[in-house]
Amino acid sequence: MRILLDTHSLVWYLEGDVRLSERAKEIIDNTNQEIFASHISFFEIAIKMQIGKFPSDKPLFEFIEATRKNDIGILAISTCHLTDYSKIPLVENHRDPFDRLLIATALNEKLHIITADDKFNYYKDIVHIIW
Repeated sequence: MRILLDTHSLVWYLEGDVRLSERAKEIIDNTNQEIFASHISFFEIAIKMQIGKFPSDKPLFEFIEATRKNDIGILAISTCHLTDYSKIPLVENHRDPFDRLLIATALNEKLHIITADDKFNYYKDIVHIIW
């Protein structure tokens, strides 16, 4: 199985946060899975750090290094992801551009998404959500 981690799932995994579901942790820890994070997640983390809404004092580069050390691949944002972004239906109650780009990435790369965010359920017809 090929998996894309939503930003909070990535952070919770790297920080050992108990909010990460047991199922999600087992999947991420399973060496038979291909696990990925997106550049957009690091962009989102950087913004939250700058505005004081990020729960950790660690610098961004430590999250990037921890991602690599945990054998989580890092996907660059590609023009194909951006093209697929325009195909994601607009939902009245969910316009978060970071989430929508993660969904477009998962769609393009044929990845399942690990997320606790209920708003991803709006897109369950186009991507498989795991929690």
